[in-house]
Amino acid sequence: MINFESTHMHYYIAFGLHIHSEISLPELAEGDAHSVAEIYIRKGEVRLPAMHPTRIFRRGIKAAFGEDESQALYLNWPNVASFKASGGNELVVSPVASDPDIISLFTVSEALGLILFQRGHFLLHASAVVVGEEAWCFMGMPGAGKSSTAAAFIKAGCRLLSDDLTAITFDEAGKPFILPAYPQLKIWERTVAGLQYDPSDLEPVSEGVNKYAYQPREQFTAQPVPLKKVFFLHKARNKPEFQNLGIAEIPGEMLRNFPLPASLIADKNLKRHFFQSLQCARSAEVLRRRRPEGFEKLEKWAEDSIREQLIAE
Repeated sequence: MINFESTHMHYYIAFGLHIHSEISLPELAEGDAHSVAEIYIRKGEVRLPAMHPTRIFRRGIKAAFGEDESQALYLNWPNVASFKASGGNELVVSPVASDPDIISLFTVSEALGLILFQRGHFLLHASAVVVGEEAWCFMGMPGAGKSSTAAAFIKAGCRLLSDDLTAITFDEAGKPFILPAYPQLKIWERTVAGLQYDPSDLEPVSEGVNKYAYQPREQFTAQPVPLKKVFFLHKARNKPEFQNLGIAEIPGEMLRNFPLPASLIADKNLKRHFFQSLQCARSAEVLRRRRPEGFEKLEKWAEDSIREQLIAE
């Protein structure tokens, strides 16, 4: 296990929660040192229970998942780190890799997602932006263009809400709200060029080659935003450009975009996921959308959508 030199406490806010962390997490927004910790992240030894392979890959490394008798949840990436999530408020990190940026990358992704899951949030592998005064969410199979679509909407004037991991909460009336994650959108080099982002506004990220981070810290909101549109992006030319999903299709599509180990969605958790999917569908328009071919058409969709939304408001 690697002992990092820095041992002082770091304070952040992400997903609407105050986080006190013994590990530096530079992707997150700075928080208040005087806040009460809703999530505590500490370094320590993680003794893994029986572990099982997942379909989760990060930097080409497959994660293993486990759960113990106390319902603590575990993730392990060989030669990177092990994580233990307990009670929706504590994440223990046992680092192996020596690069603190790599440890941060793995911590703020699925590992933090385990805590959000324990807190009852509805989670999606998706990107989200603010269009006007409402949240639009983009998801799809790998390569469908979630981050590129979000990048096009941001270039057209929208604010970022989340990249990769999207968390949704519900008010007392059952209306869904997206919790702002943290101010970073990871985009491929070809998207940077295609959308003509200024490279000087971007930072290289640790997740693979030719990928960069757009970090709109000053424009990032901390307030939940009502969910109004969900797009399942695809590239199939034999399917309609736009297609509204029937109510019976929505839970299955949402389930396919669950970002954590599939074994978590069983029994009462499966019922919760189904119910929360329908809660989203009651308040938000849910569509399949063939992603426009080429960056020029993608930008036009973003610009037209924003114009129409402003007129409607």
